[in-house]
Amino acid sequence: MGRLKDFIAHLDERAELVATIEQKLCALQAKYESYFSELDRVRESELAQLQAELTTARALPGGLGEALATARTKVERELDAKLAALRAELEAGRAEAEAVRAESARELEKLHRKNTELDAREERLKAESAGLCAELDAHNAKIRELGSGFGFFSNLFKMRAVAEEKRALEERQAALAAQIEQLRETWVKVDQAAAEREEKRRLAWLEKRARLSALEAKLEALETTRPQLVLRSTLEEALLTRVREPRAAAPGDPPCPRCKVPNPPEHYFCAICAQRLQPDRPDLEGSIEELAQVNLHHRRFAEGMRAGQELIGLVRGLRSGLLAFRKSVESVLDSEQRYPLPKLQLDVPEESVRYARHFDELLATVSRDHALLPAEFAGVVKKLVG
Repeated sequence: MGRLKDFIAHLDERAELVATIEQKLCALQAKYESYFSELDRVRESELAQLQAELTTARALPGGLGEALATARTKVERELDAKLAALRAELEAGRAEAEAVRAESARELEKLHRKNTELDAREERLKAESAGLCAELDAHNAKIRELGSGFGFFSNLFKMRAVAEEKRALEERQAALAAQIEQLRETWVKVDQAAAEREEKRRLAWLEKRARLSALEAKLEALETTRPQLVLRSTLEEALLTRVREPRAAAPGDPPCPRCKVPNPPEHYFCAICAQRLQPDRPDLEGSIEELAQVNLHHRRFAEGMRAGQELIGLVRGLRSGLLAFRKSVESVLDSEQRYPLPKLQLDVPEESVRYARHFDELLATVSRDHALLPAEFAGVVKKLVG
Protein backbone atom coordinates (compact mmCIF):
# COMPACT_ATOMS: atom_id res chain seq x y z
CA MET A 1 0.00 0.00 0.00
CA GLY A 2 1.11 3.53 -0.67
CA ARG A 3 0.48 6.98 0.71
CA LEU A 4 -0.70 10.25 -0.86
CA LYS A 5 2.87 11.57 -0.96
CA ASP A 6 3.82 8.53 -3.07
CA PHE A 7 1.00 9.37 -5.50
CA ILE A 8 2.25 12.98 -5.68
CA ALA A 9 5.78 11.73 -6.44
CA HIS A 10 4.32 9.60 -9.25
CA LEU A 11 2.51 12.61 -10.72
CA ASP A 12 5.67 14.75 -10.45
CA GLU A 13 7.67 12.13 -12.32
CA ARG A 14 5.05 11.87 -15.09
CA ALA A 15 4.78 15.67 -15.40
CA GLU A 16 8.56 15.96 -15.70
CA LEU A 17 8.55 13.30 -18.41
CA VAL A 18 5.87 15.17 -20.35
CA ALA A 19 7.94 18.36 -20.00
CA THR A 20 10.86 16.50 -21.59
CA ILE A 21 8.60 15.42 -24.44
CA GLU A 22 7.55 19.04 -24.95
CA GLN A 23 11.20 20.17 -25.05
CA LYS A 24 12.04 17.56 -27.68
CA LEU A 25 9.00 18.51 -29.76
CA CYS A 26 9.97 22.19 -29.58
CA ALA A 27 13.51 21.33 -30.70
CA LEU A 28 12.12 19.33 -33.64
CA GLN A 29 9.77 22.17 -34.52
CA ALA A 30 12.68 24.62 -34.49
CA LYS A 31 14.61 22.32 -36.86
CA TYR A 32 11.65 22.04 -39.22
CA GLU A 33 11.15 25.79 -39.11
CA SER A 34 14.79 26.35 -40.12
CA TYR A 35 14.22 24.03 -43.11
CA PHE A 36 11.07 25.97 -43.93
CA SER A 37 13.03 29.25 -43.90
CA GLU A 38 15.50 27.72 -46.37
CA LEU A 39 12.61 26.74 -48.61
CA ASP A 40 11.23 30.28 -48.49
CA ARG A 41 14.58 31.70 -49.59
CA VAL A 42 15.02 29.15 -52.40
CA ARG A 43 11.44 29.68 -53.57
CA GLU A 44 11.96 33.45 -53.70
CA SER A 45 15.25 33.04 -55.57
CA GLU A 46 13.73 30.67 -58.15
CA LEU A 47 10.78 33.00 -58.69
CA ALA A 48 13.14 35.94 -59.25
CA GLN A 49 15.13 33.90 -61.79
CA LEU A 50 11.96 32.96 -63.64
CA GLN A 51 10.78 36.56 -63.69
CA ALA A 52 14.07 37.60 -65.32
CA GLU A 53 13.94 34.71 -67.81
CA LEU A 54 10.31 35.30 -68.78
CA THR A 55 10.94 38.94 -69.73
CA THR A 56 13.40 37.84 -72.44
CA ALA A 57 12.01 34.43 -73.44
CA ARG A 58 10.66 34.12 -77.00
CA ALA A 59 8.77 30.89 -76.41
CA LEU A 60 7.29 29.49 -73.21
CA PRO A 61 7.28 25.75 -72.54
CA GLY A 62 4.41 23.48 -71.49
CA GLY A 63 1.41 25.75 -71.88
CA LEU A 64 3.02 28.32 -69.60
CA GLY A 65 1.93 31.17 -71.85
CA GLU A 66 -1.76 30.24 -71.49
CA ALA A 67 -1.36 29.78 -67.74
CA LEU A 68 0.24 33.21 -67.40
CA ALA A 69 -2.49 34.87 -69.49
CA THR A 70 -5.24 33.24 -67.40
CA ALA A 71 -3.46 34.14 -64.18
CA ARG A 72 -2.97 37.76 -65.29
CA THR A 73 -6.70 38.16 -66.02
CA LYS A 74 -7.58 36.79 -62.59
CA VAL A 75 -4.95 38.89 -60.81
CA GLU A 76 -6.02 42.14 -62.50
CA ARG A 77 -9.68 41.46 -61.74
CA GLU A 78 -8.94 40.79 -58.06
CA LEU A 79 -6.60 43.79 -57.77
CA ASP A 80 -9.13 46.14 -59.42
CA ALA A 81 -11.82 44.89 -57.04
CA LYS A 82 -9.49 45.50 -54.09
CA LEU A 83 -8.68 49.02 -55.32
CA ALA A 84 -12.38 49.80 -55.81
CA ALA A 85 -13.16 48.57 -52.29
CA LEU A 86 -10.35 50.71 -50.85
CA ARG A 87 -11.58 53.80 -52.71
CA ALA A 88 -15.12 53.21 -51.44
CA GLU A 89 -13.84 52.72 -47.89
CA LEU A 90 -11.77 55.89 -48.22
CA GLU A 91 -14.76 57.94 -49.39
CA ALA A 92 -16.94 56.59 -46.60
CA GLY A 93 -14.22 57.40 -44.06
CA ARG A 94 -13.87 60.93 -45.38
CA ALA A 95 -17.64 61.41 -45.09
CA GLU A 96 -17.54 60.17 -41.48
CA ALA A 97 -14.64 62.49 -40.59
CA GLU A 98 -16.44 65.45 -42.20
CA ALA A 99 -19.60 64.60 -40.25
CA VAL A 100 -17.61 64.72 -36.99
CA ARG A 101 -16.05 68.06 -38.00
CA ALA A 102 -19.44 69.54 -38.96
CA GLU A 103 -20.99 68.37 -35.67
CA SER A 104 -18.12 70.00 -33.80
CA ALA A 105 -18.68 73.29 -35.66
CA ARG A 106 -22.43 73.20 -34.89
CA GLU A 107 -21.82 72.48 -31.21
CA LEU A 108 -19.30 75.29 -30.94
CA GLU A 109 -21.77 77.70 -32.53
CA LYS A 110 -24.53 76.57 -30.12
CA LEU A 111 -22.14 76.97 -27.20
CA HIS A 112 -21.23 80.46 -28.35
CA ARG A 113 -24.90 81.44 -28.52
CA LYS A 114 -25.58 79.90 -25.11
CA ASN A 115 -22.63 81.71 -23.59
CA THR A 116 -23.77 84.97 -25.17
CA GLU A 117 -27.24 84.50 -23.70
CA LEU A 118 -25.86 83.65 -20.26
CA ASP A 119 -23.47 86.58 -20.43
CA ALA A 120 -26.30 89.02 -21.32
CA ARG A 121 -28.48 87.63 -18.52
CA GLU A 122 -25.67 88.03 -16.00
CA GLU A 123 -25.11 91.61 -17.11
CA ARG A 124 -28.83 92.38 -16.59
CA LEU A 125 -28.75 90.83 -13.13
CA LYS A 126 -25.58 92.74 -12.25
CA ALA A 127 -27.17 96.00 -13.41
CA GLU A 128 -30.26 95.30 -11.29
CA SER A 129 -28.00 94.45 -8.34
CA ALA A 130 -26.11 97.71 -8.80
CA GLY A 131 -29.43 99.59 -8.74
CA LEU A 132 -30.41 97.85 -5.51
CA CYS A 133 -27.05 98.74 -4.00
CA ALA A 134 -27.71 102.41 -4.79
CA GLU A 135 -31.15 102.19 -3.17
CA LEU A 136 -29.64 100.54 -0.10
CA ASP A 137 -27.08 103.30 0.16
CA ALA A 138 -29.89 105.88 -0.02
CA HIS A 139 -31.87 104.09 2.69
CA ASN A 140 -28.80 103.84 4.90
CA ALA A 141 -28.21 107.57 4.49
CA LYS A 142 -31.87 108.31 5.30
CA ILE A 143 -31.73 106.11 8.41
CA ARG A 144 -28.60 107.93 9.60
CA GLU A 145 -30.29 111.28 8.98
CA LEU A 146 -33.50 110.34 10.83
CA GLY A 147 -31.57 108.93 13.74
CA SER A 148 -29.27 111.90 14.28
CA GLY A 149 -29.64 114.50 17.07
CA PHE A 150 -32.92 115.19 18.90
CA GLY A 151 -34.99 114.05 15.92
CA PHE A 152 -34.41 110.41 16.90
CA PHE A 153 -37.59 110.13 18.97
CA SER A 154 -39.79 112.13 16.67
CA ASN A 155 -38.60 110.15 13.63
CA LEU A 156 -38.77 106.71 15.33
CA PHE A 157 -41.81 105.48 13.34
CA LYS A 158 -40.35 106.79 10.09
CA MET A 159 -37.07 104.97 10.82
CA ARG A 160 -38.93 101.68 11.34
CA ALA A 161 -40.65 102.03 7.94
CA VAL A 162 -37.35 102.87 6.24
CA ALA A 163 -35.66 99.91 8.00
CA GLU A 164 -38.41 97.54 6.71
CA GLU A 165 -37.81 98.85 3.19
CA LYS A 166 -34.08 98.31 3.66
CA ARG A 167 -34.64 94.68 4.75
CA ALA A 168 -36.78 94.10 1.67
CA LEU A 169 -34.04 95.58 -0.50
CA GLU A 170 -31.40 93.40 1.18
CA GLU A 171 -33.52 90.28 0.58
CA ARG A 172 -33.89 91.23 -3.08
CA GLN A 173 -30.14 91.86 -3.26
CA ALA A 174 -29.40 88.45 -1.70
CA ALA A 175 -31.79 86.78 -4.17
CA LEU A 176 -30.07 88.54 -7.07
CA ALA A 177 -26.64 87.47 -5.80
CA ALA A 178 -27.87 83.86 -5.59
CA GLN A 179 -29.22 84.06 -9.15
CA ILE A 180 -25.90 85.43 -10.40
CA GLU A 181 -23.98 82.64 -8.59
CA GLN A 182 -26.35 79.98 -9.93
CA LEU A 183 -26.01 81.45 -13.42
CA ARG A 184 -22.23 81.28 -13.18
CA GLU A 185 -22.39 77.64 -11.99
CA THR A 186 -24.64 76.82 -14.94
CA TRP A 187 -22.15 78.52 -17.23
CA VAL A 188 -19.29 76.41 -15.82
CA LYS A 189 -21.31 73.19 -16.21
CA VAL A 190 -22.27 74.06 -19.77
CA ASP A 191 -18.65 74.80 -20.64
CA GLN A 192 -17.39 71.63 -18.93
CA ALA A 193 -19.95 69.34 -20.61
CA ALA A 194 -19.29 70.98 -23.96
CA ALA A 195 -15.53 70.58 -23.47
CA GLU A 196 -15.94 66.86 -22.68
CA ARG A 197 -18.10 66.32 -25.76
CA GLU A 198 -15.66 68.26 -27.91
CA GLU A 199 -12.73 66.19 -26.62
CA LYS A 200 -14.56 62.98 -27.54
CA ARG A 201 -15.26 64.37 -31.01
CA ARG A 202 -11.64 65.44 -31.36
CA LEU A 203 -10.34 61.98 -30.47
CA ALA A 204 -12.86 60.35 -32.82
CA TRP A 205 -11.79 62.69 -35.61
CA LEU A 206 -8.10 62.00 -34.99
CA GLU A 207 -8.75 58.25 -35.06
CA LYS A 208 -10.65 58.54 -38.33
CA ARG A 209 -7.95 60.76 -39.86
CA ALA A 210 -5.24 58.26 -38.88
CA ARG A 211 -7.29 55.49 -40.47
CA LEU A 212 -7.79 57.63 -43.59
CA SER A 213 -4.07 58.40 -43.81
CA ALA A 214 -3.27 54.69 -43.68
CA LEU A 215 -5.87 53.95 -46.35
CA GLU A 216 -4.62 56.78 -48.55
CA ALA A 217 -1.03 55.54 -48.25
CA LYS A 218 -2.10 51.96 -49.01
CA LEU A 219 -4.17 53.03 -52.01
CA GLU A 220 -1.38 55.22 -53.35
CA ALA A 221 1.15 52.40 -52.96
CA LEU A 222 -1.11 49.92 -54.76
CA GLU A 223 -1.83 52.34 -57.59
CA THR A 224 1.84 53.32 -57.95
CA THR A 225 3.15 49.75 -57.93
CA ARG A 226 0.23 48.21 -59.83
CA PRO A 227 2.33 47.00 -62.81
CA GLN A 228 4.89 45.31 -60.55
CA LEU A 229 2.14 43.82 -58.38
CA VAL A 230 0.32 42.42 -61.41
CA LEU A 231 3.53 40.88 -62.76
CA ARG A 232 4.57 39.38 -59.43
CA SER A 233 1.08 38.12 -58.55
CA THR A 234 0.65 36.65 -62.05
CA LEU A 235 3.88 34.70 -61.68
CA GLU A 236 2.85 33.46 -58.23
CA GLU A 237 -0.61 32.47 -59.44
CA ALA A 238 0.75 30.61 -62.47
CA LEU A 239 3.91 29.13 -61.00
CA LEU A 240 3.55 28.71 -57.23
CA THR A 241 0.53 26.47 -57.71
CA ARG A 242 2.55 24.08 -59.88
CA VAL A 243 3.85 21.04 -58.03
CA ARG A 244 5.53 17.87 -59.21
CA GLU A 245 5.17 14.75 -57.11
CA PRO A 246 8.63 13.11 -57.08
CA ARG A 247 8.98 9.39 -57.46
CA ALA A 248 9.90 7.34 -54.41
CA ALA A 249 13.54 6.52 -53.74
CA ALA A 250 14.81 3.16 -54.94
CA PRO A 251 17.61 0.98 -53.51
CA GLY A 252 21.00 2.46 -54.34
CA ASP A 253 19.77 6.03 -54.74
CA PRO A 254 22.19 8.60 -53.29
CA PRO A 255 21.59 9.78 -49.69
CA CYS A 256 20.96 13.37 -48.70
CA PRO A 257 24.16 14.88 -47.22
CA ARG A 258 22.16 16.33 -44.31
CA CYS A 259 19.51 13.80 -43.24
CA LYS A 260 21.05 10.74 -45.02
CA VAL A 261 17.70 9.73 -46.55
CA PRO A 262 18.04 8.33 -50.13
CA ASN A 263 16.66 10.46 -52.97
CA PRO A 264 16.23 9.74 -56.71
CA PRO A 265 19.06 11.28 -58.77
CA GLU A 266 16.67 13.68 -60.55
CA HIS A 267 15.64 15.33 -57.29
CA TYR A 268 16.81 18.91 -56.91
CA PHE A 269 15.82 18.95 -53.22
CA CYS A 270 15.69 16.28 -50.51
CA ALA A 271 12.22 14.81 -50.05
CA ILE A 272 12.58 14.95 -46.25
CA CYS A 273 14.63 18.00 -45.23
CA ALA A 274 14.49 19.99 -48.52
CA GLN A 275 18.31 20.26 -48.70
CA ARG A 276 19.47 21.24 -52.21
CA LEU A 277 20.92 18.17 -53.92
CA GLN A 278 21.89 19.57 -57.34
CA PRO A 279 23.39 22.88 -58.53
CA ASP A 280 20.93 25.62 -59.29
CA ARG A 281 19.74 25.70 -62.91
CA PRO A 282 19.37 29.32 -64.09
CA ASP A 283 17.67 28.42 -67.40
CA LEU A 284 13.90 28.77 -67.89
CA GLU A 285 12.96 25.09 -68.05
CA GLY A 286 15.28 24.20 -65.17
CA SER A 287 13.89 26.99 -62.98
CA ILE A 288 10.32 25.86 -63.70
CA GLU A 289 11.22 22.29 -62.75
CA GLU A 290 13.00 23.36 -59.58
CA LEU A 291 10.17 25.66 -58.56
CA ALA A 292 7.63 22.85 -59.00
CA GLN A 293 9.62 20.71 -56.55
CA VAL A 294 10.11 23.59 -54.13
CA ASN A 295 6.36 24.33 -54.19
CA LEU A 296 5.59 20.75 -53.17
CA HIS A 297 8.05 20.90 -50.27
CA HIS A 298 6.77 24.34 -49.26
CA ARG A 299 3.18 23.10 -49.09
CA ARG A 300 4.16 20.00 -47.11
CA PHE A 301 6.29 21.92 -44.65
CA ALA A 302 3.60 24.58 -44.16
CA GLU A 303 1.16 21.80 -43.23
CA GLY A 304 3.80 20.30 -40.97
CA MET A 305 4.40 23.61 -39.16
CA ARG A 306 0.70 23.88 -38.32
CA ALA A 307 0.51 20.24 -37.22
CA GLY A 308 3.62 20.66 -35.06
CA GLN A 309 2.20 23.68 -33.24
CA GLU A 310 -1.05 21.82 -32.58
CA LEU A 311 0.92 18.87 -31.23
CA ILE A 312 2.97 21.03 -28.87
CA GLY A 313 -0.28 22.58 -27.64
CA LEU A 314 -1.72 19.13 -26.94
CA VAL A 315 1.34 18.03 -24.96
CA ARG A 316 1.28 21.26 -22.95
CA GLY A 317 -2.37 20.53 -22.18
CA LEU A 318 -1.42 17.07 -20.88
CA ARG A 319 1.21 18.56 -18.60
CA SER A 320 -1.10 21.28 -17.25
CA GLY A 321 -3.72 18.59 -16.58
CA LEU A 322 -1.23 16.53 -14.59
CA LEU A 323 -0.16 19.57 -12.57
CA ALA A 324 -3.77 20.52 -11.85
CA PHE A 325 -4.49 16.97 -10.65
CA ARG A 326 -1.37 17.12 -8.46
CA LYS A 327 -2.75 20.23 -6.72
CA SER A 328 -5.94 18.36 -5.89
CA VAL A 329 -4.01 15.44 -4.36
CA GLU A 330 -1.73 17.88 -2.51
CA SER A 331 -4.81 19.60 -1.04
CA VAL A 332 -6.05 16.28 0.36
CA LEU A 333 -2.58 15.55 1.79
CA ASP A 334 -2.51 19.00 3.40
CA SER A 335 -5.85 18.33 5.11
CA GLU A 336 -4.58 14.93 6.26
CA GLN A 337 -1.50 16.51 7.85
CA ARG A 338 -3.32 19.52 9.35
CA TYR A 339 -6.26 17.71 10.98
CA PRO A 340 -6.54 14.50 13.02
CA LEU A 341 -7.80 12.45 10.09
CA PRO A 342 -7.09 8.80 9.34
CA LYS A 343 -4.05 8.41 7.09
CA LEU A 344 -5.07 7.22 3.63
CA GLN A 345 -3.47 4.00 2.45
CA LEU A 346 -3.73 3.51 -1.30
CA ASP A 347 -1.98 2.31 -4.42
CA VAL A 348 -1.75 4.19 -7.69
CA PRO A 349 -4.73 2.76 -9.61
CA GLU A 350 -3.85 0.33 -12.38
CA GLU A 351 -5.74 2.51 -14.85
CA SER A 352 -3.46 5.42 -13.96
CA VAL A 353 -0.38 3.25 -14.36
CA ARG A 354 -1.51 2.08 -17.81
CA TYR A 355 -2.35 5.63 -18.80
CA ALA A 356 1.03 6.92 -17.64
CA ARG A 357 2.87 4.30 -19.72
CA HIS A 358 1.68 6.13 -22.85
CA PHE A 359 4.04 8.96 -21.92
CA ASP A 360 7.02 6.59 -22.05
CA GLU A 361 5.97 5.46 -25.51
CA LEU A 362 5.49 9.07 -26.58
CA LEU A 363 8.97 10.01 -25.31
CA ALA A 364 10.53 7.09 -27.19
CA THR A 365 8.72 8.16 -30.38
CA VAL A 366 9.85 11.78 -30.27
CA SER A 367 13.40 10.73 -29.35
CA ARG A 368 13.87 8.56 -32.45
CA ASP A 369 15.39 10.07 -35.59
CA HIS A 370 12.45 9.72 -37.97
CA ALA A 371 12.92 10.02 -41.72
CA LEU A 372 9.47 11.58 -42.04
CA LEU A 373 8.09 14.85 -43.33
CA PRO A 374 6.91 17.22 -40.54
CA ALA A 375 3.22 16.57 -41.19
CA GLU A 376 3.74 12.79 -41.26
CA PHE A 377 5.77 12.88 -38.05
CA ALA A 378 3.11 15.04 -36.38
CA GLY A 379 0.47 12.54 -37.46
CA VAL A 380 2.35 9.65 -35.84
CA VAL A 381 2.79 11.52 -32.54
CA LYS A 382 -0.73 12.94 -32.58
CA LYS A 383 -2.13 9.42 -32.85
CA LEU A 384 -0.19 8.45 -29.70
CA VAL A 385 -1.40 11.56 -27.88
CA GLY A 386 -4.98 10.74 -28.88
